[in-house]
Amino acid sequence: MSSRTVGSLRHRVRAAALQALFELDQTTHDLDSVVARISDDEMFSAEGRDFFARIVNGAWVNRQEIDDLIAKIAPSWPVHQMPGVDIAVLRIALFEILYDAAADKAPVKAVINEAVELAKHFGSDNSGRFVNGVLSTVVNKPESEE
Repeated sequence: MSSRTVGSLRHRVRAAALQALFELDQTTHDLDSVVARISDDEMFSAEGRDFFARIVNGAWVNRQEIDDLIAKIAPSWPVHQMPGVDIAVLRIALFEILYDAAADKAPVKAVINEAVELAKHFGSDNSGRFVNGVLSTVVNKPESEE
């Protein structure tokens, strides 16, 4: 599979993951049913389904730790007051950067670029800058500060 095809698949999966995480955050819908429904709706390949389930489950299961990290990095913006799109994008990216141990894990720069693009496309005028700032701070933070 070419890198362009993989990139396109990952972009589609991340956009769907954004939708799933936003839905989970705003409703009482069950994680497994949301993952199954959106995965079916998107008609992902087996690889896409696996990646989708991995990032949605991972971001959702680790959301408290991820949210705590975001709160430390952006104390002026309480997580519960952040736009839903921004928090979902950050959860996806931070899961991929900090928690995802998969062999086919995307490079950090690719994850950040994709997160910024999703934030620009689905978020507010300032979402891209905000997401970039948070993710850059996490990536550039010395080990001793973590």
